[in-house]
Amino acid sequence: MTTSSADEADAGPDARLKNYVLARADEDAALSEEARLVVLAAMEGADDLAEVLGEGATRTELVTALTTPTSTAAEPAGAYLTSISVAGFRGIGPQATLPLRPGPGLTVVAGRNGSGKSTLAEALELALTGTNSRWKNKPAIWSQDWRNLHVGDTSQIRVGLAEEGAGTTVIGVDWSVGAIAVDECTTWVQRAGKKQENVATLGWDSALEMYRPLLSYDELSGILEGSPSAFYDQLYKLLGLEQLNDAITRLDSEVKQLRQPAYEARKARDALKPKLESLADPRAATALSQLKKTKPDLDAVRPLITDGTQSAVPQAWIRAERLSAPESEDIALKCEALRSAADNQRQEMQRSDALAAERAKLLEMGLDFHGHFGDQKCPVCGHGTLDDTWAVAARAALEQDQEAARALTAARAAVEQARSSVLNVLRDVAAPPPTDPDLTTLGVARAAYDAFIKVPDDGEAALAEHVSEKLGPLREAYANLRGEAAQLIQERADAWGAVAVELAEWVGKAEKAAEAAPTLKMADEAIKWLQRNAGELRNERITPLAEEAKRIWGALRQESNVELGEIRLEGQKTSRRVVLKAEVDGSDTDAFGVMSQGELQALSLAIFIPRATSSSSPFRFLVLDDPIQAMDPSKIDGFLEVLVRLAEARQVIVFTHDDRLPSVIRSTRAPAHIIEIVRGPNSVVSVVDSTRPADRLLDDAYAIAIDDAVPVDVKRKAVPMLCREALEVVAWDVFSARHFAKGHSRVNTEEVWGAATTTRQRVGLAVDPSDDAVIDRWLSGGSARRATMAVATKGAHAGVDDYVDVVRCARLATADLAKLTR
Repeated sequence: MTTSSADEADAGPDARLKNYVLARADEDAALSEEARLVVLAAMEGADDLAEVLGEGATRTELVTALTTPTSTAAEPAGAYLTSISVAGFRGIGPQATLPLRPGPGLTVVAGRNGSGKSTLAEALELALTGTNSRWKNKPAIWSQDWRNLHVGDTSQIRVGLAEEGAGTTVIGVDWSVGAIAVDECTTWVQRAGKKQENVATLGWDSALEMYRPLLSYDELSGILEGSPSAFYDQLYKLLGLEQLNDAITRLDSEVKQLRQPAYEARKARDALKPKLESLADPRAATALSQLKKTKPDLDAVRPLITDGTQSAVPQAWIRAERLSAPESEDIALKCEALRSAADNQRQEMQRSDALAAERAKLLEMGLDFHGHFGDQKCPVCGHGTLDDTWAVAARAALEQDQEAARALTAARAAVEQARSSVLNVLRDVAAPPPTDPDLTTLGVARAAYDAFIKVPDDGEAALAEHVSEKLGPLREAYANLRGEAAQLIQERADAWGAVAVELAEWVGKAEKAAEAAPTLKMADEAIKWLQRNAGELRNERITPLAEEAKRIWGALRQESNVELGEIRLEGQKTSRRVVLKAEVDGSDTDAFGVMSQGELQALSLAIFIPRATSSSSPFRFLVLDDPIQAMDPSKIDGFLEVLVRLAEARQVIVFTHDDRLPSVIRSTRAPAHIIEIVRGPNSVVSVVDSTRPADRLLDDAYAIAIDDAVPVDVKRKAVPMLCREALEVVAWDVFSARHFAKGHSRVNTEEVWGAATTTRQRVGLAVDPSDDAVIDRWLSGGSARRATMAVATKGAHAGVDDYVDVVRCARLATADLAKLTR
C-alpha cells in the first residue's frame, strides 16, 4: 500500500517545479494566454493536455486548477544505516550482520574477493530499490543462482535504519521456500512500535531516482561510458527537471500529431503536383494554382473534383464528336427520287411543249369569241367557221393541251421538290470545327465536307450523282473524326478521374490541416516556450552541482594536469548530451578526449557524489562498492580526502577488496572505522573489527587447511595463494611505511612496488630496498621464512604435505617480517 504522505513526498519536487513554471509563464508578456494554459496542462498530464488542446471548451475547474499555485509537501525524513543483515543470499549462508554506526563518519568494509562483502552491498541495493545493478540488462544466468547453496530454505535481508523523526526502522526482504526467481520476494518496512507496511511508505521512490545513494563498480564504469542521452537523463533527474522533460515530451507528441495533417497534406500535394502539371486540362491548371499557395482556396478546388468532362474539353472535340453524316439509304432514296422526277419532267416536256400551251390559249380565246358572238367566220384565217361543231372539237383539243400542261407542271414541281430535298440534306450536314492541333483527322473531314456541299450547276442528274459519290468519303471521314474526338474526350476523362480522386484526398487532408492549424500554432508556441525556459532552468540548477564536482575532482586528480571546467546540458530529444569541458595545461578541450581510464573513473565519482549527497536527499548515507579497483595510485590519497570531508556531515560506507584504501587510512591515521569481512567454509561469513590483513588471510588459510570437506585440489591452490598474499601484504606495510618516512610520494612508492613483480622481490623491498642480496640473509634467519617463501612461490605447483604446518610457518614468517617496521 502507499500512504498519502508518500504521495505528497513524491509530489513535492513536482509541485515546486510547477509553481516555478507558472510564475515564469505569468511574467512572460509575450506568451499568449492560450499557450500558457497549454504549458501548464502539459506539466500536469496527458489527460489535461488533451482537454486543453481538444475541440471543446476547457472546463473552468481545470483552468482554475492549472493556474493556481500548488502547495508543496515536506521532504521525506532523513535516515542513517544501522545494520545490514543477510541470510541465504548470494555468497552468504548462515545469517551475517554488518553493524554500522548511525550518524556521520567513514566506515570501510574490507574483504577479499569472494568474502561476501559485495553480497552485503547487493542486499542493501535490493532492499532499497528492488533491483540489482549487476544483473540489470544482463542474461538471466546472472541472477538465477541468487540463493546460497550452503543453507536451507531461509533467505532474507534486513536493513536497519535510524530514521529522523521515527527512530528505529527495518526494511525486510523475504523469499518463500519455493521461490525461484530473485524478484519473487516480499519487501516490507516496519517502524518501531508499528505494523509492517509497504516500503513505499518511506516516500523514497523519487529520491532513489534523483539522489541514488548507492554506487557499485559496474555503475561507476557506466556513468560516463553509457550513451550521451542516458547520462543527460541521469543529471536531468537530479536537477528535478524530469517533470519538465516529461511535459516537453508529452507536448512534443501532441505537436507531432497536430503536424501530421499538414504533413499528410504536403505529401499528397507533392505527389499530386507533377500529375497536374502533366495534364493539358484547364481543371488541372486551376487546381495547380491553388496547390502552390500557402493557404489554398479549397472552395475553388472542390467543384473541379465533380465537374463533368464537357466543361474541360475543347469545343472542337465536342463538335467533332457530335458530327453526323446522312444515312446512305436515305440519301439513295432522295437521289433516286430526284433522278425519277427529272426523267418524268423530260418525258412531259417532250409530250407538251410551249407551242401547245400557246395553242391552248388561242383556243380558249376562240371559244370565248364564239361564246360572245355565236357562229362566225374564223377571225384569224377567214376560211373556217366558228360554229358549235368547231367548239366541241376545240374544247376537246383544249382539254388535251391543258392536261399535258398540267402534267408538265406537276413534273417540274416534283423535280423541284426532289432537288430541294437533296439540297436540304447538304445544308443540314454540320461543318467540322475549323482547326484543332489534337484532331489529326480533321483535315480529311474538312476536305470531305467541302467537297460534299459543293453543288454542281449542270442539272439534277449531276446533283444526284455528286451527292451519291461524295457521301461515302464524307461518312468515312466523319466517322474517323468522331472516333478520334471520342477517344480524346475519354482519355481526358479517364486522366482527370484518377487525378480527381487524389485531388479529393488532398482537399480532405488540407481541410484537416486547416482545422488543426490554430491548435498547432498554440501548441507550437507552448513547446518552444517550454524548451527555451527548460534550457535556462537546467543551467541555473546545474551550476552548484558543477561547482561541487569541480571541488571533488580537484581533490581526486592529484598530479593530473587535467582541470575540470564547465558542466552543462545541451540539446534535446535524440541530440541531448552532457558537455564536460576540461583545461589541460591552459588549453580548453573536451574532458572525454584527454582523460585516462583512471581519470574517467575519478571523474565519474566527481559527477556521482554531488548527486548522491544533495541537500534535498533523504539519504544521510552514501555507499560505494569497490570504487578504487581501477583507480590510479595517485588518486587514492585524494579519494580518501574526499571521503573524509564527506563523512563530516554524512555516513559514508565503502566496500573494498583492495587493501590500498585501508592501508592509506592506517598510514595517514585518517578518521575511519575499518571492518573486515571473512568468509569461512560453507559460506559462513564473519564480520570483525579490523585486524592485520595478513592475520585475516592466514585465518582463512587455516580454516581451509583444517576443513576435511574442502577438496585437496582446492587446498593445493588456496592455501599457498593465501600465504603468498599474507606475506606480500606485510611486505607492503613494511616497505610503504619506510618509504613514506623517507619523504617519498605515494605515486613513487606505488611505482617502486609495482616494478617488483615477484613475491621474493617484494619481500626484498621490505627487508632492504637498497640491497638485492639481503633477502638471502633474511631467509637464512629461520626455517619458517624459507618454507613460507617456497610455498608462496612454488607451493601451488610443487604440492604441500602438511597444510596446517604451512600456515603455522607463514604466521611466523609474517610476524618476523612485520618486526622490521619497529
